[in-house]
This record gives sequence, C-alpha cells and structure tokens, in this order.
Amino acid sequence: MKKITELKVPFHVLIHLLGWIAYYWLTASRNQTSEFEGNTYLAAASFLLLYIPLFYTVWFILGYCATRRAWKFCFLILLLFYPTLVSITYLMIYKLFPLYDIVFYNSDYRLTWGDLFSTLIVEYCKLLGHVFLFRLIIWGIRSIAILKQQKSENSELKEQQLRFVLDGHFQYNVLSAIANQLALKGNWEFARSLGRLGSVQRYSYEKTQARLSMISLREEINQVESLIDVIRLQYGSNDVVEYVKKGTVEGHKVPPVLLLSFMDNVLKYASVKGSRRSIKIKIDCQDDMFTFVAINKFEGKRRFRRSSGIGLSSVQERLDLLAQQRYSLRYGKRLGYFFVELTIKQSEHGSA
Repeated sequence: MKKITELKVPFHVLIHLLGWIAYYWLTASRNQTSEFEGNTYLAAASFLLLYIPLFYTVWFILGYCATRRAWKFCFLILLLFYPTLVSITYLMIYKLFPLYDIVFYNSDYRLTWGDLFSTLIVEYCKLLGHVFLFRLIIWGIRSIAILKQQKSENSELKEQQLRFVLDGHFQYNVLSAIANQLALKGNWEFARSLGRLGSVQRYSYEKTQARLSMISLREEINQVESLIDVIRLQYGSNDVVEYVKKGTVEGHKVPPVLLLSFMDNVLKYASVKGSRRSIKIKIDCQDDMFTFVAINKFEGKRRFRRSSGIGLSSVQERLDLLAQQRYSLRYGKRLGYFFVELTIKQSEHGSA
C-alpha cells in the first residue's frame, strides 16, 4: 500500500492545478460578458488570491473532521466560518483592492453589509460544493488506484498459490513412494511418519483450492497432530513437543491450512537441542471460541526467510476476510522464543 501513497500526490496536485486553471478561465470569461470596470484578467487573478485560501481552509476543516468522524463539529465550524468570510470579503473588495485600482463592482451600485451577507450565501454554498466535488474526485482516483493495486496483489497471490499447489502435489507423490519402500523393508515407524507427512501434503493440496472458505477445526487439528508426530520422530523424542488439547473441537471452524502455516514456521525455525521441550502446541476450545498457541525456541542469529506457502501476512489477510471482527492474532519474539497466538470466536450462526 505504500506504493499507492507515493502515486497519489502527482494526481492530487494535477487535479487541483487543472481545476484552478479552469476556474480562472471561467471567472475571467464571466467578467468579460458582464458590465465590469477594470482589467478582467487581473481581477480574476486577484479574486483567486482571496478564494484559494478560503477553499483550502474549508478543505482542511472538512478533511480534519472526516478523519475523526466529527461531523457535528464540522457543521459548527463551517457555520461560524461564514460570518468571517463575509467580513473578509467586504474588507478585501471595498477597502484593500481599490487601493490598487482593482474593482469587482459597478460604481453605480454598492452592496451594503446586509446585501453582501445574503449574496455571499450562494457563493459560500458554491465554495462548499467545490470542496466536496474536489474531494469526491480525489476519493474516486484513490479508490481506482487501490482497486488496481488489489487486483495486482490478487494476481500475485494466485501465482504463489499455484506454485504452492504444484509443490504440494509433487511432494505428496514422492513421500508416498518412499513410505511404501520403507514399509516393504519393515521400517514401519518411519513409513507411518512419512505417510502422515504425505497426508498433510495431500490435505494442503486439496484445501488450498478452498482458501476462501471455512472448514471443520477437527480436520485442521488432525493435520497438526500428524506434523507433531513427524517432529517427534525427527528428533527421536516425544518430549521435544509439548502438546496440550483442551475442550471439544466439534462445532468450531477455521480457514483451511491456517494452523498448518503456523506449524510451517515451527518446522523451519525451531531450535531443538537434545530432548528438551523446545516446542509447545496448545489448543483450547471453549463454547464460544477456540485458541491456538504455538511456541518454539528460537535462535536470535537465525533469520526468517519467506515461505513458499502461506506467510503470516497472508494469514492475517484471510482472517480479515473470513473472520472479520471475530479473531485475535498475536505473534513475536520473547526471551528466546517465538510465539503465535490465534483466537477465533464463533459467528452468530454458531460456528467459529
């Protein structure tokens, strides 16, 4: 999104410049067709010197209040700004500009304070209309830029997803073949673990195609438990992973391959020495929500590298889409450990 911010400024400035050029031309043309005393172009330029500061004052007030949703305050400020505008206009037209032989009125008719106050209501409404119109144009351009950026990001995501699916399918076939060979040689423990790893790859391959849907938490936990078995076998000790599961998982739902993305980080970056407990996986299911926690010992010298599958940033984007306002995601490093904590509340329809 930073790229969008960089691109907004040139369009923003260009639109304002074109708008003021057009407004200057219209003002000068209107003066030429009316009974106007003095240089029409100089008068139009002088009028813009008064109008432009007023325009951007209202622009700032509107933008300031819009970001804070303070619409009542905005209405009050704009209402109080009108008498100030009338006073400034009167002084500029009848006191300051005549000193430089610049006039905006016919010498046969001079507006009183009351006439000026009522006449400028229309001009003030025009000023507000111009500000709102310009803001609408800028908002439209920004929206188009954001949509283009999102379309580009979606294309990149689809490309990454395709690579992930192809890699998963290939690995599943290879692991299945190796597991069969180990089983024929009587190495059942390794065969079982490789079979589970192949099952995880197959699961990833199938569920990746339904990334924008929710599945049973039970399905995802089954794959997490398979990876836990593989990790324990890899290091030759059950104590390497502390696994705690509380509550009933039935009735809860989760985006597919979501918890596996956390396990993917554990597999890549966990620092395991000896048979000490270096990894902790905890799943706590309650009636209205569930919490998944993954903690692994982390060496500060090791750097995180971009995963070929689903990263934490992509996880958060999917949660924003599928569990908006119903999830809490925290992750970071603390005291030599990397932790991820995800909580998803049940929806109003009764599923997490």
